[in-house]
Amino acid sequence: MKKTFFVMLSLCFLSCSRPAYVDFTGYAQGGVWQVKANLQGVSASRRELQRGLDSLLSAIDASLSGYNRGSVLSRHNRGDLTLPAGTAVSHEEALAAGYDTLFLRMLALSQAVWELTDGKVDASAADLFDAWGFGFKHDSLPSVRQTDSLRALCGSFLPVRPDGSVQRFNFNALAQGFSSDVLAAYLSAGGVRDMLVNVGGEMVCAGANASGKPWTLGIDAPLDGNDTPGRNLSGVFCVKDVPAGVVTSGNYRKFYVKDGIKYAHTIDPSTGRPVTHTLLSATVVVGPDCPLTAPGAPFAAYPATLADGIATYCMVVGAGQAAAFIQAHPGIEACLISKGQPQDADPQAVAGLQVWTSEGFSLE
Repeated sequence: MKKTFFVMLSLCFLSCSRPAYVDFTGYAQGGVWQVKANLQGVSASRRELQRGLDSLLSAIDASLSGYNRGSVLSRHNRGDLTLPAGTAVSHEEALAAGYDTLFLRMLALSQAVWELTDGKVDASAADLFDAWGFGFKHDSLPSVRQTDSLRALCGSFLPVRPDGSVQRFNFNALAQGFSSDVLAAYLSAGGVRDMLVNVGGEMVCAGANASGKPWTLGIDAPLDGNDTPGRNLSGVFCVKDVPAGVVTSGNYRKFYVKDGIKYAHTIDPSTGRPVTHTLLSATVVVGPDCPLTAPGAPFAAYPATLADGIATYCMVVGAGQAAAFIQAHPGIEACLISKGQPQDADPQAVAGLQVWTSEGFSLE
């Protein structure tokens, strides 16, 4: 899984938390997940909630993981599941063929992100990600001819192409945000109102922390070698408008160098190559007033999934287009950190980094 680089600074994770606030944790999707929840007035026991959270994450892994050879995604990508070629199928037909509701929901959300970002975030570019060694295989440095042929396979969300070949998918750009949304929905349905859900750094914040204040998060400085979350921060911020999805994407921890050239893990489907711009990280907050998450909208109940997609989009297009996109979409705030030399006119330029924040994003 890609990418995110938050450290929780809220005192709610320290031993001074009031007893009503409980920590849940476990291991999933290649890393540690954490939940902080206020169980006051909640009928389910802590043990029951832990089992429920574990069960949901196991179900997500069994459906969406490209590293689990028995998952629905892996079986689909191998062509083990049979559907008609070149036609849309009903939910019932897909379930009968061996797919599940998690896969179908993720497929729909992935297509919605693809449409929102003009194809810059493309779950159907799995073969392209594999060719560069950033997918489920370990290839690298494909030829221009190879990338051009793989680009032609992108942008289709029919599980089986008209020619009968399987359209392979990679949901890594959205899976952890989606997982946080699923866990948050489960807790909310059980009566939890104050929570912070963190799957791989992709978060959902609701209510307040144990001190009755907004959840406080930190953004790691996106510097090569900064591999320990929280060791070197660019700043901290409070998530004041909740519930909200909060996600950071970046290129400074997942890359490789060949022949002196650095290849970042973010691939632009329109070029078929890793990006080369100066944007290092993008932190995106999707708040409760975002029209895209309103009831009946494409991302209703999925703010972290949307934030995950937009953060990836920012990393594909670079700081200029990313800032314009954020400013054009109400209810979405962002912090973009790029390479550059500090300028006296920019009070947020530190350690050779240029920091841009949208109007509603207050970085301390």
